[in-house]
Amino acid sequence: MIAGIGTDIVETDRFKKKLLNLPFLQTVFTPLEIAYCQKMGHPEQHFSARFAAKEAYMKALGTGWAEGADFKEIEVQNNAEGAPSIHLLGGSKRYFDKSELKDIFVSLSHTSTHAVAYLIITK
Repeated sequence: MIAGIGTDIVETDRFKKKLLNLPFLQTVFTPLEIAYCQKMGHPEQHFSARFAAKEAYMKALGTGWAEGADFKEIEVQNNAEGAPSIHLLGGSKRYFDKSELKDIFVSLSHTSTHAVAYLIITK
């Protein structure tokens, strides 16, 4: 059963300007996400998509940034085929594990100008 749906769109230029701002990147992204994005041909597209996924997760959850959630507690990982998934850490993981929520499904897409994330949480 679907418990929540979230979507977000981000202009990639926002992140193109922040690529050299390591303190900002370290505030929003995990070391795994930073390493992944920086090795890609157009890192701003990948950072933008991950940021959109974090925002879409909070929208699907329906709590916004309440409960002390942190951007870095919502990590986007990719499997061997490149498919994205959400990995929760810290307080975000504890909150999810205590809830009736079961699975998180995420889809990311990006172009040279925009990145979008679509996310579904099930019970």
